[in-house]
Amino acid sequence: MGKVLYFDYAAMVIGIVLLGCMLLRKMTNGKMNRAFILLVSMAILTNAVDIIAVSYDKLGGVFLTEKMIYHSMYLLLRAYTSFFCLCYVIMLTDTWFKASNNRWKKLMLFLPMAIVTAAMIINVFTNHIFSINHDGVYVRGPLFLILYIINGYYAVYGFIKVFMYRKMLSLTKIFSIYTGSLLMMGAAAIQFLMPDVLIDMFANATGLLFLFMMIQRPEEITDSETGLLKLSAYDKELGRSLQNKKPETIIMIRMINFTVIREMLGYRDTVCVKRTIASSILQLMKELHVHGDVYYTESGNYRIKLEGKQEEKAAALAERINTLYKIPLKYKEMQLNLIVCVCIARIPTDIDTPEAMIALSNDLKHKYSGNVLYASRINTRVRYNMMHDMERILEDALANNGFEVYYQPIYSVKEQRFHSAEALLRLHTKQYGYISPELFIPVAEKNGMIHKIGLFVMDEVCRFIGSKEYQQLELEYIEINLSPAQCMENNLAKNIIRIMNDHHVLPQQLNLEITETASGKIQDIVMDNITTLHDAGISLSLDDFGTGYSNMTRIASIPFHIIKLDKTFTDIENNPNLVIVLENVIKMIKALNMKIVVEGIETKELVKTFSDLECEYIQGYYYSKPLPRQPFIDFILSHQRCRTAVGLPQ
Repeated sequence: MGKVLYFDYAAMVIGIVLLGCMLLRKMTNGKMNRAFILLVSMAILTNAVDIIAVSYDKLGGVFLTEKMIYHSMYLLLRAYTSFFCLCYVIMLTDTWFKASNNRWKKLMLFLPMAIVTAAMIINVFTNHIFSINHDGVYVRGPLFLILYIINGYYAVYGFIKVFMYRKMLSLTKIFSIYTGSLLMMGAAAIQFLMPDVLIDMFANATGLLFLFMMIQRPEEITDSETGLLKLSAYDKELGRSLQNKKPETIIMIRMINFTVIREMLGYRDTVCVKRTIASSILQLMKELHVHGDVYYTESGNYRIKLEGKQEEKAAALAERINTLYKIPLKYKEMQLNLIVCVCIARIPTDIDTPEAMIALSNDLKHKYSGNVLYASRINTRVRYNMMHDMERILEDALANNGFEVYYQPIYSVKEQRFHSAEALLRLHTKQYGYISPELFIPVAEKNGMIHKIGLFVMDEVCRFIGSKEYQQLELEYIEINLSPAQCMENNLAKNIIRIMNDHHVLPQQLNLEITETASGKIQDIVMDNITTLHDAGISLSLDDFGTGYSNMTRIASIPFHIIKLDKTFTDIENNPNLVIVLENVIKMIKALNMKIVVEGIETKELVKTFSDLECEYIQGYYYSKPLPRQPFIDFILSHQRCRTAVGLPQ
């Protein structure tokens, strides 16, 4: 009857459909997607060569050279297909780096392929593998079995690999790999015993289809909105890398103002922006010839995972991305200013646990500097340990006087003296040293300890205001920050008034700051607290103005006495258009009969700029950093003596 190609034709259809599904759905990003595409392409090529070789066989005693060439190509490609199947399995366990970096493992992996390649070349002269006789008939040689042995070797290698790393794979993946491998091995055995039954390629194609449906499943690892790999894929890959201590470099890209962009554009346009950013990242990687996996991990976060020699290109790629997003993104008729923080983290050198990676990711929103950050300089491990310990640290600080209130003076431009000061909480520990409020305040708000901490600060400040030392300073008042969580406390106003009475503090000696974020989400309980405090004679300030979405109607309805401009307004040199914004903002605030404090002033030039803009008060390192109580007292008294020496009124 001779060889029948029906199974090969069916295998070709399956292979082309699989490849088409991957390409048409643009499932080309990610190491596993690319590996599967390569595996399917190799199977299609092997199948095509087999069809050509068998077609030549049917022509009888002609085209002997062509028959020799195509049969050699088929057998060589068949062995390479087994090799690529093993490589795919190794990549599933994310242990390729172990095989490629170990001399003996590398030998075990590549030596059989070298043997097959050499054997097929030598076979042209010896016919030990196969031959084409004078009648044009394909005849197996005495060493033909070596090809099946090597194919079987790779199959067994894959079985052992899966068993060794079974804890890293789901039962579905283990079952799929074993089932697909047994199907391919069974078909190879049948074709070995029955050469005219060409079932081998069909079994391979069926096995690949099984892997596609049960393991690859692109829709489960690909984000439909950006075309990048999704968060679940990133978590799994990162987990495997950390477990295997696999050297990798992660480029972390965080859009800090993503929430603002989303609220401004709406869902549909935000999806388009996310897709545009994804495309630009992929384009940059293409230009720099960087190969790696790109993930969208939700909420404006992107991740690029590089390994091997690609890690050397991480710094250049990160710098290009950072530079790209300093330019406004053109979308429709808008210019979107994206605030993007880029950080490079190396595994396992900088990061060795998933929790440390999460801690670093959360920290990026506080670390934006305009430059590429490096996890090694942020000291992520220590920070993770500290954050893991934070609740205990806060409890110890409250119990053992670990908190200290610092004071930063506020300068009056008109009076040319220090008019007031802001109270700022500091935390020092023996184990971790100084801990930033940006780290411990969110934890305190989350676990409810912020209320005890707030009472501590209020008591310390009121005790200071009621002291004899404070009377010498001739300050108008001290500002105290109230967190959003404190503003929602039922007894807030009652507790503040009680503490003031305990220390004989007058209402006008205290000013309470509420952040712009909190003011935009005011609930009834917050408004009740504000009203009670205002009625008691305590003035209120709006802090960090310019960092959020300002509801001016809401701000105008709250009895604020002072608006504090955030330090982002001081970036005039890098953004000249900011002067126009400032002029209009200041005009609006003054029209509401509110006074202005500018924060973050560090140079004489900025002092002059904001003085010329008629801002009443200036606060920043140009005058003084926050100081502990006694150094603060000494600083203010020293300034008073200087004023007296030059004849200025006190």
